[in-house]
Amino acid sequence: MKFTELVRQGQINLVKAGIQDADNDAWILMETICHVSKVDYFTKMREEVPKEYEEEYFKAIAKRTTRYPLQYIIGEWEFMGLRFKVNENVLIPRQDTEVLVEYAIRNIVEESAKKGVKLDVLDMCTGTGCIGITIAKNCPDVFVTGVDISEEAVDIARENAVINNVSNIKFIRSNLFQKLGDDINRVYRQYDIIVSNPPYIKSSEIDKLMPEVKNHEPRLALDGSEDGLEFYRRISIQSLHHLKPDGCILFEIGYDQAKPVLELMVRDGYRDLKTIKDLTGKDRVIVAHKW
Repeated sequence: MKFTELVRQGQINLVKAGIQDADNDAWILMETICHVSKVDYFTKMREEVPKEYEEEYFKAIAKRTTRYPLQYIIGEWEFMGLRFKVNENVLIPRQDTEVLVEYAIRNIVEESAKKGVKLDVLDMCTGTGCIGITIAKNCPDVFVTGVDISEEAVDIARENAVINNVSNIKFIRSNLFQKLGDDINRVYRQYDIIVSNPPYIKSSEIDKLMPEVKNHEPRLALDGSEDGLEFYRRISIQSLHHLKPDGCILFEIGYDQAKPVLELMVRDGYRDLKTIKDLTGKDRVIVAHKW
């Protein structure tokens, strides 16, 4: 089978299965499995595909037709120019989160220049580590701590730090702030900036999501409880112990969650609250400061 036939048949199989972005998925699988870029493809399109690549390719196509996520099939995904290992233990990095990271980086640069000190950043609910690692990569003068309750997620985040050659970051397995302080003695690790993309899908909404998400991405990283706000409540109030004076917290939020999250943060005593919209004009990030 020639490369042209391989890609075309892959696209046909995915279209028949109702895969929304069939053409692109077929291309990505070809590039990954056959080690042929789109540029190289046009010089190889009429060449025969090695048999072992053909077999592996159609196994991957068959898996994708079951609505298994493309990202988990190829085992990695790009986020802000960096590559991250992914599997079913972690959420797949999404473009929406770039809004949070871009603002955090700008804020860190400004605060570093103003204070003239090395800032400490906490990435709560780190997952793949894509938020914390990208911040650490772009702001080499900060030190980042990534936290997740999942041991498997922490292991992947550590691998991703190595993959992206980032050393100014560490990862801790903890149930939110549990291992970052001592409530009995009221001694807490404190940070200049806390960033978080917590679970925020309402429990009742998860089964309405795309099969790729509801059947394969970790529910632990999706489920924000009955109203979707459980982790905002917990992180908001606990962050008051863990933010330095005038410290900043940034949340990624669902498109319809700005009002309730702002209300609970006002209640907790934060100041200078604002929302930031994504490229589609939807509320995506909340920024607030500790008094």
